[in-house]
Amino acid sequence: MIDQATVDKIFDAAQIVDVVSDYVTLHRRGANYTGLCPFHDEKTPSFSVSPAKNIYKCFGCGKGGNPINFIMEIENLTYYEALKFLAKKYHIEIEEEELSPEQIAERSERESMMAVVEWVQQHFCHNLFETQEGQSIGMSYFQHRGFHEDTIRKFQLGYALDKRDAYTVLAQQKGFKRDYLEKVGLTIVKDGNYAFDRFHGRAIFPIHSISGKVIGFGGRTLKKDDVAKYQNSPDSDIYHKSNVLYGIFFAKNAIIKEKKCYIVEGYADVLSMVQAGVQNIVAPCGTALTVEQIRLLRRIVPSVDADKLDGNKNITMLYDGDSAGVHAALKNGKLLLQEGLNVKVVVLPPEDDPDTFAQNHDSAYVHQYLEEQEQDYIIFKTNYLLKEANGDPMKKAQTITEMAQTISVISDAVKRSVYVTECAKLLGIEENLLHSTIEQKRWDTLNANPQPSNPLLDAQNNAPVAPPPDLFDPDMPPSGPSVDQTSVVAGNEMTVSTVHLVMDPTEQEIIYYLVRYGEREIFRVPDEETGVEKVFHVVTYIMRELVIDDLQLQYPLFKKMLEDYHQAFTSGSMLSAQQFFLRSTDPEVTRIASDMLSERYQLSRMYDKHCDNNKIKVRKMDKEEGDRLATDVPRVVFNFKFSWTQSEMKRYLQLLMTTQDEEEKKRLMEHYQAIQRVKKALAKYLGERIYK
Repeated sequence: MIDQATVDKIFDAAQIVDVVSDYVTLHRRGANYTGLCPFHDEKTPSFSVSPAKNIYKCFGCGKGGNPINFIMEIENLTYYEALKFLAKKYHIEIEEEELSPEQIAERSERESMMAVVEWVQQHFCHNLFETQEGQSIGMSYFQHRGFHEDTIRKFQLGYALDKRDAYTVLAQQKGFKRDYLEKVGLTIVKDGNYAFDRFHGRAIFPIHSISGKVIGFGGRTLKKDDVAKYQNSPDSDIYHKSNVLYGIFFAKNAIIKEKKCYIVEGYADVLSMVQAGVQNIVAPCGTALTVEQIRLLRRIVPSVDADKLDGNKNITMLYDGDSAGVHAALKNGKLLLQEGLNVKVVVLPPEDDPDTFAQNHDSAYVHQYLEEQEQDYIIFKTNYLLKEANGDPMKKAQTITEMAQTISVISDAVKRSVYVTECAKLLGIEENLLHSTIEQKRWDTLNANPQPSNPLLDAQNNAPVAPPPDLFDPDMPPSGPSVDQTSVVAGNEMTVSTVHLVMDPTEQEIIYYLVRYGEREIFRVPDEETGVEKVFHVVTYIMRELVIDDLQLQYPLFKKMLEDYHQAFTSGSMLSAQQFFLRSTDPEVTRIASDMLSERYQLSRMYDKHCDNNKIKVRKMDKEEGDRLATDVPRVVFNFKFSWTQSEMKRYLQLLMTTQDEEEKKRLMEHYQAIQRVKKALAKYLGERIYK
């Protein structure tokens, strides 16, 4: 395991904006940054990153946390793996404590699979550069294709020896389990025992994740009689071909810089175009272009308008000039439009594909051609279909219907209107006819595919309404909020993902002040006996007030958060409450902390400039709230106590209604009246309750 000093170094080095920017194009908005959430599909940004607090928060899907949580979520890593991932990114040497056999056994299967893939990739590179077979066959092939050595090394191209089980046997000799070789698709097992290499005698194109890790391979046959020209890694726990784009890791910075991305069809197309100076280019990984791949691009490609986050993201399709290439462009362009992107097309000469075109021309000509031949997708498609119709009235009618269907997928009404005007001219029809046809298509689509419900909103709207959790007399059995039996509580460890509790708002308010200001001093009180001032901090005051009245928070995670931080604080921890909770190893704790620390809306810069003159009264949260802790913290604690009295009074009333024993009724009534007096005193203190 990683020692605490190294963990602290990683937390200090990992800046949330830097970490998130590897996956999402961020735009500055005041003190924070905004972008499209990588965890759910959205077209209007609700994903916020706070560099000051070093957290991220999506106000759409609710995910949030620190840089470690972000990497865990987006790369599907464990906490330990995410720490190692960021340590590598920031060149921090990891000093690991010796692991016990039990801890070694707990290492995730995914980590083992990633290790296998990394070793095999290095093995392929070694074959290419260090073996006679690799040089004479593999390197000769790459050089014949016109790939330079620096390109080969950059993209980590390799060669699989032409032997049926070369790396399967060697990997097992190195200590890698055959199960993992099979699970990542590197080894094929037949009849339960016979194992052989999926890739043998092939040129290897490693496939990288957006963060640069090798997660799969494409293998190109070098034999004329081989039926399968390309062999690709199958889907596995670490690789989903429909979610990955070839070259995305190497292209992302250029995409952001150029504010545009080119899409081609194959691995060689990407490599040759990169050599020609076109760095912002990607390709699907052995599949047709998928919606998931498009959404990945949409998150990365920045808007050409600095002040617009949800529009004008440019994608250019670069396809072969033959019929198959054109039809691929026609099909994929519609998918891209549907996801809210601006789509352009460059059609190459019929005899060329992107690979041969880049190889046959110098860099200057390639860039000039791309710039001059780029066409708007809608205009290109209209002209192409009209040419195909060749004056046939029925085919022209089909063209009008097809173009109406294509334009109908565009969500922006202004863009639809512009395309209606342009296409009506090209098609030689009235705008009203095209417009009405488009609206009919949109109506038909809406009725045929009703919008799916939002599970998050449904859960909130349909949450059971329940009274605040009861707190109980020590002599009375508990009857508090129900907990789903699938939740697990063992010692101090708790799994909360399946806990179904209705959180008391007063408990949430206590945790809010604990997370934001837990270590802050709120007042000093002279000790009656010694006269020495006793200092109260937010966390010590909250704990003292609960202990005095023998109360505790009922929501298990809130209770644990309070107790853990109180113990750390009284033990002399130098971490602020914010640091303590945001550095938690429990993702649920960091999510709650990021919720408490995130603010969806920010004051305009115009406020500071004009609010005094215009006498605008706007509450500056951090500044004013921090100054009122001496009054606000006692208020939220007493609110919690007031809620407790309400719950207890309801409980005693229920008991009074069900018991038949007169002596018991008398005892219960005394308890009820005592709590009633406490409630009245609390209401008077709070000054905002009408109590009768």
